[in-house]
Amino acid sequence: MPCGWVLSTLSNTAGSGLSCILERLWNPVERQIIYLVRYGSNIGAFRERARDLEAKKTDVLRFVKDAEDRGEEIKAEVRNWQVQTIQYEMDVELLEEKIQKSEGRCHTWHLDWRKRHQLSRVATKKTVEIIEHIRLSNFESISFPARSADVRSIPTPEFVPLKSALEVIKSVMKLLKDNSISINIIGVYGSGGIGKTTLMKQVMKQEIPFDKVIFVRVTQTPDVKRVQDEIARFLNTELEGDVEVLRAAFLSERLKRQKRVLIILDDLWGKLDLAVVGIPYGEEHKGCKIILTSRFKEVCDEMESTNYVQVEELTDEDRLILFKKKAGLPEGTKAFDRAAEEVVRQCGKLPNAIVIIGTALRHKPVREWNEAIKRKKASTPINVEGIPEEVVLCVALGYDQLETVAKSCLQFSCLFPPYYSVSMEEFVIHGLVDRLFPQVGLLGEVGNRVHPVVLRLISSSLLLEGDRESCFRIHDDTRKVVKYIAAREGDHFIAEPGMKKGWPREDLQNCEKLSLMDGNVTALPDQPKCPRLTTLFLQNNPFADIPNAFFEHTREIKNLDLSSTNISSLAPSLPCLEKLRSLHLENTHLNDASLIREFGELEVLILKGSRIVELPNGIGTVSNLKLLDLSNNLFLQVIPPNVISKLSQLEELYVGNSFGDWEVEETANGQNARFSEVASLTRLTVLYIHVSNTKVLSVDFDGPWTNLKRFRVCVNDDYWEIAPKRSMHLKNLSNSIASWVKLLLEKTEYLTLTRSSNLQDIGEIDVQGFTGLMCMHLRACSMQRIFHSNFYPTVQILEELHVEYCYSLKEVFCLEDIEGEQAGLKRLRELVLVGLPKVLTIWKGNHSVVYLKTLKLMKVKDCGKLRYLFSRTLAEGLGNLEDLSILKCDLMEEIVSVDEAEVEQGAAQERNVSSAPQPMFFPNLKKLLIGKCNKMKRVLSLTNAHNLKQLEELTVASCNHMERIITVSDEEKAAENKNVLPKLKILALEDLPELDSVYNGEIAALRWPSLEELKVWDCPKLMKLPLDTRSAPKLETFKAHSAWFEKLQWNEGYSKLRLQPLLNENFKDEEMRR
Repeated sequence: MPCGWVLSTLSNTAGSGLSCILERLWNPVERQIIYLVRYGSNIGAFRERARDLEAKKTDVLRFVKDAEDRGEEIKAEVRNWQVQTIQYEMDVELLEEKIQKSEGRCHTWHLDWRKRHQLSRVATKKTVEIIEHIRLSNFESISFPARSADVRSIPTPEFVPLKSALEVIKSVMKLLKDNSISINIIGVYGSGGIGKTTLMKQVMKQEIPFDKVIFVRVTQTPDVKRVQDEIARFLNTELEGDVEVLRAAFLSERLKRQKRVLIILDDLWGKLDLAVVGIPYGEEHKGCKIILTSRFKEVCDEMESTNYVQVEELTDEDRLILFKKKAGLPEGTKAFDRAAEEVVRQCGKLPNAIVIIGTALRHKPVREWNEAIKRKKASTPINVEGIPEEVVLCVALGYDQLETVAKSCLQFSCLFPPYYSVSMEEFVIHGLVDRLFPQVGLLGEVGNRVHPVVLRLISSSLLLEGDRESCFRIHDDTRKVVKYIAAREGDHFIAEPGMKKGWPREDLQNCEKLSLMDGNVTALPDQPKCPRLTTLFLQNNPFADIPNAFFEHTREIKNLDLSSTNISSLAPSLPCLEKLRSLHLENTHLNDASLIREFGELEVLILKGSRIVELPNGIGTVSNLKLLDLSNNLFLQVIPPNVISKLSQLEELYVGNSFGDWEVEETANGQNARFSEVASLTRLTVLYIHVSNTKVLSVDFDGPWTNLKRFRVCVNDDYWEIAPKRSMHLKNLSNSIASWVKLLLEKTEYLTLTRSSNLQDIGEIDVQGFTGLMCMHLRACSMQRIFHSNFYPTVQILEELHVEYCYSLKEVFCLEDIEGEQAGLKRLRELVLVGLPKVLTIWKGNHSVVYLKTLKLMKVKDCGKLRYLFSRTLAEGLGNLEDLSILKCDLMEEIVSVDEAEVEQGAAQERNVSSAPQPMFFPNLKKLLIGKCNKMKRVLSLTNAHNLKQLEELTVASCNHMERIITVSDEEKAAENKNVLPKLKILALEDLPELDSVYNGEIAALRWPSLEELKVWDCPKLMKLPLDTRSAPKLETFKAHSAWFEKLQWNEGYSKLRLQPLLNENFKDEEMRR
């Protein structure tokens, strides 16, 4: 090396002392020269690592999407890495821009050596940082098993608290609260339609002693695989493969991880082998209890129930109360009372029948009641196997009261298995395809008509609430009766969904509707003869091929569903279906859709989750298409030009998490469809789309923007499936935006901005306001502040604000120059602030104008300059705060500032904060997490601890100077008592080297009547615990090192003896990592 030769030559001509001095002087100079000499290789290495970062980002994003699809919870370190990657991308773009500018200006005869040196040095430094950032992406795992589904959120019908029903709930609750191992399977039995399912859903809503509650509907034809999958769904895991015993073993292990789990198996008709399913109980899992419901006590016997609860027929009094409630009968009307008693006598004693009849007669004149009684008495008995005659007649009477559209919707529900929840979207498509409203041609208008019909069917109990929002199902008994009546009236359909019988053997010549959904159809017949068939449902079946001539004799089909099958191609006979109006090909292996062309009647085409690479040109000939769903097509790379623009009747277009290379006129090359084609669809009311080119944000497009009722527009950002009906996710947004973007922003409910580098605050976006905005997420933006004083009136319904890794941000809420209640924020319920190193204050200005009574969750992390979160004024208004997390805030001393002016002005002075008791704050706080706040010395004053009557979980970890958890000042000693934190269930203290006491008052032991779990880890100075033999009667787990436990000092020796059996030092706490 030339540099080394120079140093060697100088050293040879100098003495040893001078040589040493020269070497010290030369080494820094040599490094600077090397930056110049190696300019080309340094820039090349920087660019190569930038490409590696882009590839790694893509890989991580795919892993994250896969985990999210499985319902898992992405780890915080992964989310942080993704957001930090955005910052590195900004750095790369900025440096690359400088390199390009420098190289453009420089000529071989006039190089800017100083600039090249600077760029080479910065590139070298950035290369090292990127290499380290890429190394940090080697995560052990991407996600946690997601927080499990809460069955308490399952919709339930209106519950009428009848005496008999309350007795059943009371009996079941008593058994559930009994910790005896002899009670592990509770059999609840009673007639069909007597309300077993409704009662169990009410049990789930009670305060029951279980960490996890699982509800699975088994039905008359039990499918072990489906039951396993349903249980796994509640555990937020997936069971892979088809080997039953391996699936059962995995499921059993997952259930054993649940300390206390309740599994409700609803609607059993025969014995279900729990071992085959993978449900451990008894000695195998003492914390697992099972409730099974059945029509037959014999089934409960076969399941070896240890206890039984019978749901008996309603008493005369309860029957009358229920009927009056459902019929809307006013009190004191004797004519109605007599008629009601007569109707109830005719209905029998099953609540389902009474509800159906009561709803059918609701608000009808007494004359119609008497007519119903006469028809009921004169009606010919209808025999439907396995269903009481009273139920059959009541369903039939309720059915007779319906208009034609409602009857059609009810029949449509019969095409699905009894465990399947039918979505409102499926009802709407049915309404469109079957022309339930002949005078209505628009999809949106059909939805407006169908929705109230379905709600009326639910209120009449002919339909039931589903397991998901806006979803519904039909009771098995109702389904059988409706099928019987429809067949008697000449509507021929075969509905055997979920029956696992394969293709039917009976003659299908007269069949109009055929549903074999979930039917274990492994192969299709070559040429089925179904000349009258209009609806064919084959979804969720394992067949992989459709015979070539399959559709030749099914030419009347209007509604065809082949979703979730293994087909990779369509049958050549598909074009025979000239009357086809709806084609569902969701989640198939389909890679060629070229046969979908020239279907003049086709109105709904769903290719969601297929494997097509290019949208065929022939789609453009489907001129009557109203709904096109191309979402979740990760393989879709090409949408040819002038295809989308031909779909002039399109009302709903879904292209989210799919194709994104829409061309913008300024940069169009004719390879793909232009965004202007989407804008040309004047009938569009729903648009879900992902656009990679950010230039679309600054180009004006005339279009259907004012007509959009639902939209999810993502521009050069990750597509979020979880966003609500009106959302925008925009990267690189500036203050100069196109008019169509402004129109949508003003209607947006959920807004995500990423890397908006030209905005000083949100108010600079040129819109009239965000009057509909409920959620806002800001990531890696270069703003100085979020809100200025003039902006608050435009965000009055804001409920959620997340601000992450905005490194230039100095304040979040600017409250200066605001009077009265202008700042409002009266609906804000969630505030998350992460990675804001320059923020000195969250709230700057007059705190009295802020209304935070609705705030329930607040998380602050990596805000290194924050010393306090709240002033007293703000803290006193946080009456509904339930969850508070403060992590990695190195200068944080207190949660609430004692000095009012200190927080408001963003300046701090050293003082003793424990000398004066604080007022009472956070009365509804349930969870408090503090981690890596190294200046914090205490968590709570005694006054505050007394006020936290709802606190259930307190975690304090990795705070190097934390000395005590609850501090008792001299002024507070007179108020000491043992009833501190009465609802605390979990107390976790981890890695607190200076912690010397949990409670420094004169009382040696606190009561802690609700404490169930105590964790103490790496707290070497903590020598006493405020516990005695009478403390914490519910304590079940004590996690700590046994060596530390042996050194503890006790006021009573028996306290140690009581706690020692609970000691467990084999645990790994993940809470801080979340």
